[in-house]
Amino acid sequence: MSSHFYEVALFGEFFSRDLKAILNRITIHSESSHPMHSREIVFEPLDAQHQRDTGSDPVILRAKKEISEPESGWYGWDLLSRNM
Repeated sequence: MSSHFYEVALFGEFFSRDLKAILNRITIHSESSHPMHSREIVFEPLDAQHQRDTGSDPVILRAKKEISEPESGWYGWDLLSRNM
């Protein structure tokens, strides 16, 4: 049996008083897990809203660093999407 690596990330806005209720509604079954503490920075072009208004998607650049591991570095990627 081969093992697979999955990363699950949830994004959203909520009030801190609702955190426990939200976490109680999330169930993930796995053989192993470890806490993840990361910082992510999102870079958008200065004219991102204009690009959206004209029907095209701007290129979004992201950088991420695992802050629970002091020696880890930043890694980056882009999200390129196309209107179909």
